[in-house]
Amino acid sequence: MQVSAVKCGRIQVDGEMVPVSYIVKSSQKISHFLHRHEPPVMAWDVPILDKEDDVVTVWKPATVPVHPCGQYRKNTVVGVLQAEYGLAPLFPIHRLDRLVSGLLILARNATKADLFRQEIEAGKVQKLYVAKVVGEFPEDEQIVDVNVNYNAREGRSTAEVGNSCDGSSIKGKTACTKFTRISTNGIHSIVSCKPITGRTHQVRNLF
Repeated sequence: MQVSAVKCGRIQVDGEMVPVSYIVKSSQKISHFLHRHEPPVMAWDVPILDKEDDVVTVWKPATVPVHPCGQYRKNTVVGVLQAEYGLAPLFPIHRLDRLVSGLLILARNATKADLFRQEIEAGKVQKLYVAKVVGEFPEDEQIVDVNVNYNAREGRSTAEVGNSCDGSSIKGKTACTKFTRISTNGIHSIVSCKPITGRTHQVRNLF
């Protein structure tokens, strides 16, 4: 396989094609080029809601990851903004799961990104999700405090609840969320979801 890659130029030395018999010299750079198809996303447009000198706010569509990760490189919010609007560099202030849509704030320089990071750590910036759920959600505020166990290999999470009777250990990381009903028609409910912690898939796993 490596022989054919050298012959067709996918393996190069210092940016140049070389024969299979070529002996690599000290400090030379070997590059191996691969063609990879990214998984498709259901939306390509990333609407810009507000653009300032050091901050840009966009509407992130569902199915599009925030930044390059896993199999995604170009089909990301950062990738789209760079390709379609020439916005670079960009520093995501926070992230939304790939399947989640919503407001996304990105800094346009490292100094502003660091300032946002400090404000988030100090609790001055908070996230609030709004979800539509099946059924009539309880009228009183609900606080759910469990562990979320994220499986990076499978890309999914499960909520883990401890059992003090059998002494079993709880997997995952602690996750606390406050849920408040905004409205309901008896069939569906609109619910405010305020995460106290920030865990991957936290909100969707607690319903």
